[in-house]
Amino acid sequence: MFPNVTLVILSIFLVACNDKDELTQIDCSLTICTEVFVTITVSVKNASGEAIRFDSYEVIDVDSGKNLTDNFNEEENQYLKEQGLYPILSDTYRVKYQNSTATVTFKGYISNEEVINEEFVVSADCCHVSLISGNTEIILD
Repeated sequence: MFPNVTLVILSIFLVACNDKDELTQIDCSLTICTEVFVTITVSVKNASGEAIRFDSYEVIDVDSGKNLTDNFNEEENQYLKEQGLYPILSDTYRVKYQNSTATVTFKGYISNEEVINEEFVVSADCCHVSLISGNTEIILD
């Protein structure tokens, strides 16, 4: 009797473990997503609250070294700079980072001098990118 009960309990345990492993592999083909396009941004201002306008900026994937900076038209770039808003990662990269995390570095330049270097941890699910950690409101002195 004891060996039968032990065998049943062991079988249930093994089946439960197998189900857990299968749940970690998410099938996004059945996921319903909103049509909202998500972009993670960072706001950069000075101590007086005025927007910092970088001459250029870049977002680099730390592991691959790839530049992830989104391309915007001149009008969009102008608006974002006037607001001191800089995109870190958008849904354009959702598939690349789906069900994983990555560290990206945001660098801002004025007169070819690096004035900001911040790291962010980002991820993506089946629908959108998201910020895990990092300061999205930066005050420069």
